[in-house]
Amino acid sequence: MAEASVVVQVTLEAEIEEHNALQVTARTVCEALVVEGAQSGSSLRSRLAALSGQMRERLRTTLHTGVKRALAVVSSHYAVNLEAINDGYILPDDDEEADEEVTKLMEAAEVPGAALASLFEEEVVPPAPAADAGDPEP
Repeated sequence: MAEASVVVQVTLEAEIEEHNALQVTARTVCEALVVEGAQSGSSLRSRLAALSGQMRERLRTTLHTGVKRALAVVSSHYAVNLEAINDGYILPDDDEEADEEVTKLMEAAEVPGAALASLFEEEVVPPAPAADAGDPEP
């Protein structure tokens, strides 16, 4: 019986350590990203929920900004009816033909799209952490 109690105690301590490490990590990430709604006394769950909500909103904003910038670049090169673009692809009615057309369009846009995205990448993607950055302090 005592042996089982020791095993349970060791397992519990490991779980507590893991939970504490998750709390420190969540706090560090929230502080680094200046996440609103993740005050210092917040629970792990509320911090992660705030982080998730803010990341979703940041991704949404980034998507919208990227699309607007791509349209602005295209418009600077060509006379484009931006209102018509709101309707999306102009495709054949046949589903198979439409899928093939979308595939062709995506393949044609792959290289120039990657090049255009790289122009905006610095503004959108946060820099990688420094190689000498250690683990966050608890």
